[in-house]
Amino acid sequence: MAIITRYPFLTQARVEAASFLAVFRQGRLVRSGRGIAAWFASGGPTSLVEIPADDRDHVLNVSATTADFQTVSALGLATWRAVDPVLLAGRIDFTVEPKTGQHRGEPIAQVESLIDGLVASAVERFVAARTVAQLLEEGIGALLAAVEREFAMTGRLAAIGIEIAGIRLTDLSPAPELVRALRQPTIEKLQQGADEATFARRAAAVEKEAAIAENETRAKIRLEDERGRLIAKERDNELARAHIAQETARIEAEGEAHVREIQSLAAAAALATSSEAEARALERTDAVRLATEQARAEIAKGLPPVVTLAHALETGLAAAKIGTLNLGPDAVGLIGQTFAKAVAGKT
Repeated sequence: MAIITRYPFLTQARVEAASFLAVFRQGRLVRSGRGIAAWFASGGPTSLVEIPADDRDHVLNVSATTADFQTVSALGLATWRAVDPVLLAGRIDFTVEPKTGQHRGEPIAQVESLIDGLVASAVERFVAARTVAQLLEEGIGALLAAVEREFAMTGRLAAIGIEIAGIRLTDLSPAPELVRALRQPTIEKLQQGADEATFARRAAAVEKEAAIAENETRAKIRLEDERGRLIAKERDNELARAHIAQETARIEAEGEAHVREIQSLAAAAALATSSEAEARALERTDAVRLATEQARAEIAKGLPPVVTLAHALETGLAAAKIGTLNLGPDAVGLIGQTFAKAVAGKT
C-alpha cells in the first residue's frame, strides 16, 4: 500500500522497495520507479498506480475429473512476478486512491485468478485423458510437467507483463471415499501380509517353544541317563570298596594268621632250641659229673675203705640238713668192720 502524506497544496506518495510506483497526469506517464516518492498537486488530475515488484506466491487448489469420472484434487504453489509493471498497469487496474493509498479494486486477485484458470485448464486436460489408476501410477511429477509445458506454450501472462517464476505441485488425491476404496485392496493385502507374518511368527514361536521343550526333554533324559550312570558307577564303586575291604580283611587275617603261625613256629623253634640246649647242657653236666664220679671212684679204689666211708659221710653231712638218719644193720655192720680193720692195721 502506498504511503500518502498530504500537505496544504501538495501531496507526497511513497512506496516501499518491494513496490513499483507509476504517476500518470492526464493519462500520461510522468514518473515511475521502484521504491520512489512522488509529489503531485492535491486535487489535480494525477493518477497513482502501485504494482508489486517482488515475487508473489499463490496457493493452487485445482479439481478435475478423470476419464473414469472420478474427481481428483491437486494442491501446489505458483510464484509469479511483474516483469513489465507499466504494461501490467495498462492491462489490469492497479490504481490507488490518492487520499488513502489503497487499491480501488483487487488487481492481485485478478492476476491470481488468471493463473488459476491457466493451471486448471492444464490440469483438466491432463487428468481427463487418464483414469484414476493411471493418474496415481504416473504420480504428481507427470502432472507438474504437463502444467509447466502448458505455461511455456501459452503467451497470455507474458502479454500482460507477468512471468511465472515457478510452479510446485505437492499433492494429487482423489475424493476421500475413492481414496478409501483404492486403499482398501492395499490395506487388505498389507493386512493379509501382516496376518501371515503374525501367523508365521506364532508358528515360529510354537516351533521354537516345541524345540525348546524338546531340548529340555533331551536334556532331562541326558541328565537322567547321567544320573543312572553315576548311580551305577557309585554302586560299582561301593561293591569294589566292599570287595577291597573284604580282601583287605582277608589278607590282614591271613597275614595275622601267618604272623601267629610264624610266631608259633618261632616260639616252638625257640622252645625246641632251648630244650635241646638245656638237654645238651644237662647231658654235658651229667657227663662231667659222671666223669668226676668215675674219677672219684677210680681214686676211691686205691683208698682205704674207711676214707671212702668218711668222705661219704662228709658229703652227706654237707648236703641239705638231715633231720633223721636211719642206718640198717648191714650198714652198721659194714661201718664197724671197716673201722675195726682200720684200727687193726695201725696197731
